[in-house]
Amino acid sequence: MKKKIVVFLLAGALGFSLAGCSASSEKTQKQEAANDASEDQTAGIEDMETDEADEEEETETETETEASLEPINPSDYLIENAADYVTLGDYAGIPVEKTVYEVTDEMVQERIRDDLEMYAEEVEADHPAQEEDTVYGNLTYVFEGSEEPYEEEDFFLTIGYEEYGEEFDEKVTGASTGDKLEFSISYPEDSEMIEWAGHTVDFVYEVTGVYSLDVPEYNEEFVTDTVGFESMEEYETYIRETLEEENEDASYTEAVDTLFEEAIARTEFGEYPQELYDSCREEIIEFYTSFSGAESEDEILDMFGITEDDINEEVLSTVNRRLLVSAYCLANGIELTEDEYVSYLEENAALYGEPDAVSFEEIYGRESLVWTLYESKFTQALYEQADITEVPYDPSADEETTEVYSEE
Repeated sequence: MKKKIVVFLLAGALGFSLAGCSASSEKTQKQEAANDASEDQTAGIEDMETDEADEEEETETETETEASLEPINPSDYLIENAADYVTLGDYAGIPVEKTVYEVTDEMVQERIRDDLEMYAEEVEADHPAQEEDTVYGNLTYVFEGSEEPYEEEDFFLTIGYEEYGEEFDEKVTGASTGDKLEFSISYPEDSEMIEWAGHTVDFVYEVTGVYSLDVPEYNEEFVTDTVGFESMEEYETYIRETLEEENEDASYTEAVDTLFEEAIARTEFGEYPQELYDSCREEIIEFYTSFSGAESEDEILDMFGITEDDINEEVLSTVNRRLLVSAYCLANGIELTEDEYVSYLEENAALYGEPDAVSFEEIYGRESLVWTLYESKFTQALYEQADITEVPYDPSADEETTEVYSEE
């Protein structure tokens, strides 16, 4: 079950992971802006001529970015004869529960701790490796079936994150610089460490350094000088508002995901254009290849522990989604304009670490991005006419879900 979940999570990233700006990213932008403002106050306000020159340069840069994007008519991506392959159902008033999350003082303090760690400095530890320390070294490992030992220089892990399993963290805990650790770990068949799943792996880890984080103290100086707010009260109010925005985004995403699945259940699907199927399959294979670095489909299957049937199921799901979205948008006059598409690229490029819209489009693919935006418009239409019931968040529900996944 777990391996199959991996497939749909990754393929899902092809769509909704790019659906909009996250509140946390927005928070980072605001804090950076606040920092810039603080620096400006210290350095002095620049004269009007410089400001005007900067504005002109910024306008020229934006124009160059837009000009370098190939022209696009997003409606060309909709399947014009989609109605020949699907029969739309009644999507008005679909019942859906929308989770309401409450922001607590504990959540605010946790976010503050996260921010403090963002500005922490890594310093050499004066003690053996312990929880939250980062251990650096050179790792060699071998297991049955491997032709020769694998070597990874400059390998590192943070104890407590269990990036390579809980037992791996336990073996490294207590280590000091210069130690040579030799140990073996037997990974179960359903281990998240796919490469090592079902194997007993023999490790040799030569520790070259143990480092701790020197976290700054939370006080007025940190708030005013580092994150650029006028007071701790203003900073904490901002964090609370940001968390509320994030929770609202999460609630909306959960609701529209449910609505999309229900819309699919209310739709009759027949045959599909072979050209669309082939295009979706190629797109999904390219995504897995770029994500994993695999060089062939067989390598993808081995790497993720999935089958050809799993891939085909994901392709068919994508085909059906695009047929449904196309048929609905064409029937209801829902359009995506070129300006909307370009604005989306420009707004999200920086959030995903890309220098400009062109680079962002090259990495994620024009077709995937267009379909992401059309799906967003479709789910927004479903949401606007849905029968929404707000329910308070129940933490025990997450615990039950975790138990079910663990059993499977």
